[in-house]
Amino acid sequence: MLVFPENTSFADDGAGCDFRFTAGDRLFYVEVKSSSGMDESFTLGSSEIALAMDLGRAKKRRQKERFIVLRVLNALSAQPIFPVLPNPYDDRYEQLFEIVEAGSRVRYRVAV
Repeated sequence: MLVFPENTSFADDGAGCDFRFTAGDRLFYVEVKSSSGMDESFTLGSSEIALAMDLGRAKKRRQKERFIVLRVLNALSAQPIFPVLPNPYDDRYEQLFEIVEAGSRVRYRVAV
């Protein structure tokens, strides 16, 4: 894996996105998902889902914060494709996505 040395102090796997930026008066949280082929499905981790769900709420939309997915298809080819997808947890886009449940990690706190 290649990492830009100047970015290592800012990397946080629990941040819920790969990077964020401001454009105009909006703050975008971007999660990048890639595949070597044309597979339409991808997996979101728990921190990504939590951020997407939080930013999908109407209150957050009024604050002009957006979660988006940058999908990289045919990533290893000479002609990759880069569709930008809206937040799958924003009900305005529910007709574009199918959330396929794959499992969940559960931790119980048992008093001993």
